[in-house]
Amino acid sequence: MPRALETRSLDRGIQVLEALARHGPCPLFRLHQLTGLPKSTLRRLLATLVQRHFVRTGIEDGSYRVNVSLPWASSVALPTVSARLVEAALPHMALLTHKIEWPSDLLAFRRDRMVIVESTRPLSPFSLYRALIDFEVNMFASAGGLAYLSTLDDRKVARLMHDLRRDERWGATRFGLTEQALAAELAQIRRQGYANRRSGYTGETISDDQLHAIAVPIHEEGTAIGALTICWLRTYMPPERFARRHLDRLLATAHTITQDLRQPKRVVRQ
Repeated sequence: MPRALETRSLDRGIQVLEALARHGPCPLFRLHQLTGLPKSTLRRLLATLVQRHFVRTGIEDGSYRVNVSLPWASSVALPTVSARLVEAALPHMALLTHKIEWPSDLLAFRRDRMVIVESTRPLSPFSLYRALIDFEVNMFASAGGLAYLSTLDDRKVARLMHDLRRDERWGATRFGLTEQALAAELAQIRRQGYANRRSGYTGETISDDQLHAIAVPIHEEGTAIGALTICWLRTYMPPERFARRHLDRLLATAHTITQDLRQPKRVVRQ
């Protein structure tokens, strides 16, 4: 390729990365609007950027997300842990949903709550409330949040409860929890090997999402960084029966993802 064409391709690739850094996740048509580049050109550029792990695309919304930090293009800190987690987890999540048909959500811990970073709900034959990527859920009631909390010692859990004690939405007081009551719940989760969504918790959506979920933590280098769930319609089966049927596969999938996270990190860091 002539040097002028190489330079133009590089410049266009950087233009795409900057658009994603400034504006966040974008589908193809939005990138076309932001960059003015032809869709055919964008497809070629994005295929290369995805192959080289500068960009990723999700199952749930089909949008492209940047995996690298561009501080001159965005003031928002890039959650590189989430990018690496999604890349490692996606193939195994898809396989899990193919086997059991019910979908899986992947959550990452950010600050004081859990965030849905990917979901296989579009791959499931069942019609469930759509998962929103980057959607936050309560640490003390979601299955993913409780699975994550179960990996922490009591002192860290107590500190998190204290930091959120005045927060009526994200704090444990929303559910009338004391430190002692939560500690007992987390001990039970450790014994049974999974967490389930708190009874009466209907998610953070405007209307009841009508779902239940079980979850197990995802670790990297011995530290929990998120959680993997299986979701199903609440009217279908209670958590205990569902866990007896599907927990082994959920645990095996989480273990495989954890193993893959031990591989050399391919996501480009700042």
